[in-house]
Amino acid sequence: MSLPSPPARRGQPRVVLIGRLALYGPGAARLHEEIILVTAAWTEAGRGMKPLRPFGPTREAATLVQLEEAFRAARVPAPQIVDRIRQYAAQDATDLEPELRARAEEAKAEAAKDLDKIAEAEATSLKRLLEDQRARIAKADAEPDDRQMSFLPEIVEEVEQRRRDRRHWKAKLDRLTSDIETGPKRVRESYGVVADRLETIGLVYLWPEGN
Repeated sequence: MSLPSPPARRGQPRVVLIGRLALYGPGAARLHEEIILVTAAWTEAGRGMKPLRPFGPTREAATLVQLEEAFRAARVPAPQIVDRIRQYAAQDATDLEPELRARAEEAKAEAAKDLDKIAEAEATSLKRLLEDQRARIAKADAEPDDRQMSFLPEIVEEVEQRRRDRRHWKAKLDRLTSDIETGPKRVRESYGVVADRLETIGLVYLWPEGN
């Protein structure tokens, strides 16, 4: 958990709670990860009785702009500022955690929709690929043998190879038919979210110059 960031140039002190959301699929495969931010005005007034209130979209956007500007002109905050904020850091995180969790749920729902789209696209692509392979093999298998040529000694080996190919093609067609049924399903299942994790990874404070 970090304490004060580089000073901001204007306005009142502000705080940014940073969380990380991770979504996992079968076998603990990581499917998605994103950073979630919650911003609020910071004040000592009424602490213990009145929790910090998260900003709405407009003030949050302005806060994030200030955060980027502050990092471009980084300076070490005065020790008294660090001490002043440190005593409230745990409570600040607690105040903003409900909003962080609410935003994480929204982000999880959106990410799951995106994963479903990816899964459907990949499953459809795989099915088309397998069907094309099956069609090519079925076409080759359907071509008749040249019975007259089969009596020529010099091509006996070629004819035998053709028979071996047909046996191989039949087994391959059976596998492809099975894969067409199960492969796309496995792809869809691999993108299913089975677990998620939200962790708080830091607090950043924007402290205006002169405070």
